[in-house]
Amino acid sequence: MKRALAIAVALCTLGIVGFGQITGKWTGNVCLLPTTTLTSGLTIGYTINGITITSISSFGATGLTGEQFALTGAFGPFNLSGNMYFDVTDVAYMGSKISTSFDFAGVGVGLKVLHWDSTYTANMFTDSSVFPYTRPFREYPILVASPCQTEPGVWGMMYILTGKVEPLNVRASFVDCCEGIEFYDLYLWLDDVSLCCGIALDAEVYFLKEGGFQYLSLSGFSIPLCCGVYFDFGIEFGVDYKEISFTPGFEGLGVEGCFTVYGDALFDEDAPIWEGIEIYGFSLKCTLGDCNYFEMIEAFDPGWMNTYVLSSADDFNIGCGEFELIKLGFCGAACCGGQYTVDLKIWFGEAGGLFDITRFGFAAGIPLMQNLTLNVTGAMPAGGTCQVTSTFCVGWTFTF
Repeated sequence: MKRALAIAVALCTLGIVGFGQITGKWTGNVCLLPTTTLTSGLTIGYTINGITITSISSFGATGLTGEQFALTGAFGPFNLSGNMYFDVTDVAYMGSKISTSFDFAGVGVGLKVLHWDSTYTANMFTDSSVFPYTRPFREYPILVASPCQTEPGVWGMMYILTGKVEPLNVRASFVDCCEGIEFYDLYLWLDDVSLCCGIALDAEVYFLKEGGFQYLSLSGFSIPLCCGVYFDFGIEFGVDYKEISFTPGFEGLGVEGCFTVYGDALFDEDAPIWEGIEIYGFSLKCTLGDCNYFEMIEAFDPGWMNTYVLSSADDFNIGCGEFELIKLGFCGAACCGGQYTVDLKIWFGEAGGLFDITRFGFAAGIPLMQNLTLNVTGAMPAGGTCQVTSTFCVGWTFTF
């Protein structure tokens, strides 16, 4: 009987799969320097009737390191998306979320439902992993403490309703800690309301169940001066305070797509007096064709450039006194209608060797088949007193 039931389930599963489409991607990376490491990821999606269910798995040298499921698609006029998270170390369910939205004739309505095991915090649903948040997110509420986190073994649920009629946006949140649904917070905001003389208004007001009214903020009053310098004026009213902000800003100077200057306006808040512009660096990029390019990045403040401009792969090494980066990019026709890409990088610094060169870097993507690409990356020191560790990794991307 059990065998017959198993065969029936298998046949039903194969029948359902036959009506859908399976897609996937397998990525991997093997690093030989400075130490041998292996990482891999497998994404498998199954689409049926416009809805895609995806499994996202991560692997390391010890085996499975991460697992989650995702849901995307549409049900009639409603868009659907969702995620389910698991703790692979303890083999336990962590939480899940599902959201839907509907837009018609300028009116938008949305609903998110979050569910989590109180062993874990609700922060898995947001971009940050730190509590408390100091400002409410527009998608998720401010969490002074993670809801439903007072007792172990308690399941938490949160319902987030959103509405939008330009220029007004509303988000209301409700929480359920197995004791009934309770109101949590209310957040309203206006975006880019045109006033006059090119000035636009942003406004937001926030309420909590515990504490009531929190603040009313009016901002977005931007006053342009010259040379890319502007001032932002704002005012915030709280329960027992009023705060006025007058902040200078610098949009940057340059020719679009070619030359860019990075900096900020200097402002004496006590006077108040505009004291000038501080330049942190500049970049020059010349594009030749689709993906052949030359780029030079000069840093007068390498730390600032690392934080606000460069990707982590291009960061200056502060210990080596690096201040300049030159990048060269090439591409061309490759196997099976694909295109190979090669990126070369040269860093310069005070602790470098010949011509102040501190290190070299490279990255290449080479199609081997229509659905298989080989990726090679590496870096090596160029002499001098700069201590840089050599790296070399080989990876792949296989789609099906």
